[in-house]
Amino acid sequence: MADDTIRSLRCACGWEASGQFPELVIAAQEHGRRVHNMAPTEEEVEAMLLPIGPAADHRAQPDDAQGRSA
Repeated sequence: MADDTIRSLRCACGWEASGQFPELVIAAQEHGRRVHNMAPTEEEVEAMLLPIGPAADHRAQPDDAQGRSA
């Protein structure tokens, strides 16, 4: 996936992140390892993505103490 579209994803546990695809893959894999002891593949992350608009100032953020991104 090579576009600038800002997307979001939501884990079944309620954790959410938004950003461009490469950022979301990293954020989802870190979240999965830390919270669920597993990491999604790029293909699994791509399957969970929801488009939310053109590139803007939204970036995937690391999890905070409650397991949700800021």
